[in-house]
Amino acid sequence: MTISDTNADGHLVLADGREVRLTGLDQASLRLPPLAGAGATLIAATGPDRHGALRGALYVDGRDLASDLAARGLARIRPAIGDEACYTELMSAEDNARRARLGLWADPGYAVADAAAPEAVARHVDGFAIVAGRVLHVGVTKTTVWIDFGKIWREDVTLAIPAKQWPRFEASGLSAAILEGSYIRARGIVTMRDGPRIEITEPAAIEKVSPVSP
Repeated sequence: MTISDTNADGHLVLADGREVRLTGLDQASLRLPPLAGAGATLIAATGPDRHGALRGALYVDGRDLASDLAARGLARIRPAIGDEACYTELMSAEDNARRARLGLWADPGYAVADAAAPEAVARHVDGFAIVAGRVLHVGVTKTTVWIDFGKIWREDVTLAIPAKQWPRFEASGLSAAILEGSYIRARGIVTMRDGPRIEITEPAAIEKVSPVSP
């Protein structure tokens, strides 16, 4: 099949009229290069979604387009429920681009926010952000698992994981015992509820990283 165009929603339009939204990517950060006329193979498509777009992976010239965009700094990674994506590969591509300050990573507005500085994370309220910091405490309740980066929960940055999703995190190696004291990078939508909060439903949205990693 052939890519005929891209649209304002960041969807790729195929020659047969179908629209494709690439899985694993943050649409707001997506910077699609000219792709009209390129041959493509659609993999693992689901949908259509409420916008009429299929969700899946596109391979162009034998390369995963999402991974290629991440490697060039043209998109951030954003795990979502139901997406079938190789997040290990995508995160690695994004990290390399960020270190090299390629594409959007040359813009300070996309910098990883310090999770120990509530004011730095609060600047991204109602938007998608990537934060990094050392976990001071993990609290497990009947409804929510709380990951705290500060001592004052009403002011500091917190990650909130629905308790019903917690077994998936534990199965991926992100238990409370492992997370507490670890330096992590996390991503999601920032809201202000007793300080900056990010609700996370996908284990891939949390990475254990080196303290020197941005």
